[in-house]
Amino acid sequence: MKPNEPSSLPSIFRGMMPIMPTAIDPSGAIDEGSQRRIVRYCLDHGAVAIGHFGIASEFHKICDADRRRLTEVIVDEVAGRVPVFIGVTAPGVITAVGYARLAEEQGADLIMAALPYVNVPDADGAVAYYRALSEATPLPIIVQDTPASSSVLTAELLTEMCNTIDGVQHVKGEGKGFLTKTARLLELGSNDMSVIGGAGGQHLIHMLRLGVTSFMTGTEALDLHGGAVHAYLDGDPDRAADIYFEKILPYLGFYLDHSEELLKLMLHRRGIIDHPDVIAPRAQPPMSDVEREQFEWVLNRIGY
Repeated sequence: MKPNEPSSLPSIFRGMMPIMPTAIDPSGAIDEGSQRRIVRYCLDHGAVAIGHFGIASEFHKICDADRRRLTEVIVDEVAGRVPVFIGVTAPGVITAVGYARLAEEQGADLIMAALPYVNVPDADGAVAYYRALSEATPLPIIVQDTPASSSVLTAELLTEMCNTIDGVQHVKGEGKGFLTKTARLLELGSNDMSVIGGAGGQHLIHMLRLGVTSFMTGTEALDLHGGAVHAYLDGDPDRAADIYFEKILPYLGFYLDHSEELLKLMLHRRGIIDHPDVIAPRAQPPMSDVEREQFEWVLNRIGY
């Protein structure tokens, strides 16, 4: 039996819901020891849910055999302490449905799905896609908006899907104009929909001010992100703003430009993963020496 039945999960999360990177060794094989340490790191920093197979996980570079094994490792290491959400985004509807059923079979508590990203469907296709996922599994669905889908997944359409498709319960907005869309979602929403912040932590303090209570950012600095979120939720918005502007924002510009590289580098520096390697092929060339020097200066300045 899964540790959390869908009906027992919170309708609105409060805190950090980190999406983990995929740890690999120099040969490109999955590094299970490092992956388990990432899980423990997330739990130690107060994660209220833990996820995998998002963009930060390099999901599009992971073969099906490794997908299955990674899910086994993550569910085993979490051991029911918090809900586990598994990304099922794929180029096609049938593949995404298969991933959703596999996630349920392996003990996931929720699934997360962006629209198919090669041939992006229109609004009717988006509704059909999420309805197919809802019919394939009873697990709650987190709809992930992305730059590729933001023009299709309007706030109005997302709200309609939350109201009419049983499985659709959470929305994570990261596409173009996500701050404005977040405000509109919260305006339109009801008790049937929760809005989750993302975008790597960009505008985190502003989303808190709008009313967002949970965030999926990278795991590079969960102490800082979680510190800001919990300070705000605990009634200390000034402390939250101080952490955001003094600790997070100084490094965030470099991070957002090179997140694939820096996420693992920062975890490696903390001894959480053994190797900072990116799964081939890289999304972009490594940071330049000039950028790296300035980035290191920022980390030293904020006491990372």
